[in-house]
Amino acid sequence: MKVGSFVECIDGKFSSEQLTKLNKTPKEGDYYTIRDIVEYPEYNRVGVRLEEMSNPPIDRNGSPHEPSFGIFRFRELEVSP
Repeated sequence: MKVGSFVECIDGKFSSEQLTKLNKTPKEGDYYTIRDIVEYPEYNRVGVRLEEMSNPPIDRNGSPHEPSFGIFRFRELEVSP
């Protein structure tokens, strides 16, 4: 996946704790466009931010940071939806 890739959400399940921090979440079966890819080496994770939605910043290590969604929640599409 890369910035600009079209993706489908394949996992739209979020914990109640996650939902307290997120105003908007991707819905399973809906299509999105990746606008940013964020690596979190300390957690061995990769997150994506989507063109179609944004969330208010949350504190991460003492600075504001827009949350991202785990890349595992999406599958890349060959063509745009």
